Amino acid sequence: MTKNFGDYNLSINLRNGVGLDLEFTESRAVWVILDSSEKYEAAQLEGIIICLPFCVITFGQLYLPED
Repeated sequence: MTKNFGDYNLSINLRNGVGLDLEFTESRAVWVILDSSEKYEAAQLEGIIICLPFCVITFGQLYLPED
């Protein structure tokens, strides 16, 4: 699930882990689906990543690589 708040994106995904983790990142690689198409593209996330048991929450800005 992904929700947009202006330039920021909030995403909640499932994971196969039970640990707790808090990460502040400037360039973590993530997969995104653009509104204009249904194919996956690589992007960089600048923001916060919270790993909970069986759940990953990300909040931040996404940057697509320029051609």
